[in-house]
Amino acid sequence: MKVLISTTTFADQDKTPLLLLRRNNLSYIFNSYKRAFTEEEVASALSKNSCVGLIAGTEPLTRNVLENAKSLKVISRVGAGLENIDMNNAKKLGIRVYNTPLVLIDSVAELTIGLIICCLRRISSLDKDMHNKTWKKEMGLLFKGKILGIVGFGKIGKRVAQLAKAFGAKVIFCDKRTMRRGSTTQVSLDKLLRVSDIISLHVSSKEELINKDKIFRMKEGVILINTSRGHVVSEDALYEALSSGRISSAGLDVYCKEPYNGKLLELNNVVCIPHVGSYAKEARVAMEIEAAENLIKGLKEEGLL
Repeated sequence: MKVLISTTTFADQDKTPLLLLRRNNLSYIFNSYKRAFTEEEVASALSKNSCVGLIAGTEPLTRNVLENAKSLKVISRVGAGLENIDMNNAKKLGIRVYNTPLVLIDSVAELTIGLIICCLRRISSLDKDMHNKTWKKEMGLLFKGKILGIVGFGKIGKRVAQLAKAFGAKVIFCDKRTMRRGSTTQVSLDKLLRVSDIISLHVSSKEELINKDKIFRMKEGVILINTSRGHVVSEDALYEALSSGRISSAGLDVYCKEPYNGKLLELNNVVCIPHVGSYAKEARVAMEIEAAENLIKGLKEEGLL
């Protein structure tokens, strides 16, 4: 039986996930494109190879893909988000779907804090100056005392709040759910946009959340961090706001289209990194092992192993 592995760096750091597959008599096919599959590419790979399992990334697993993958029984997502999978049709077709929601908490949360500090202290632009043989000091800001607004207060958002408080930041959050009030205050999105010095996005929405109108409501000179989903931010509106200084700086790990090669790279006040939220070795290895185990579990429950 064959398994398609769509993520481009699967088992690069540790071969244990592949050993688990082989021990269960599963052969595997890698993504040869070294980028995320398109809808057509993943559909072709699944159907052509009669794959019973998919170790999935962020490729679009639409109704068309699932209906044409006649042999597919299990999707095991390397990561937490499932918005790229047509869950209703997966259920109708009897395809089991798994994810790895807990492994990424620390790696994404720590990266978020890193981007915040980088923006506050202008680390990226200072580093570029130094590499260009320019000794130029710029004044930065403290994290202590700043209001951090977290949009989306799930497990990662809560961990970011915990880390931020250790720096002495004040944390507020908004979430679609009304949550029990603890030491962190829940507010409306409108209030969060108005009062936050730093806004960090931790949502799994399929909709654009930050557009020109929302940016206009933000405090002048705010810092925007996005380690969630690229499409929740209008990149054109963000470019305009960064160029005008309405947003003082931004830290981005995700983009509407990846690999990203857009105009935000022209700006000095945006830190752009290539979707590495899960790329802490310890977290990545644990996540890939769990994904392999989930796939095997699903195939056993289907009676195929």
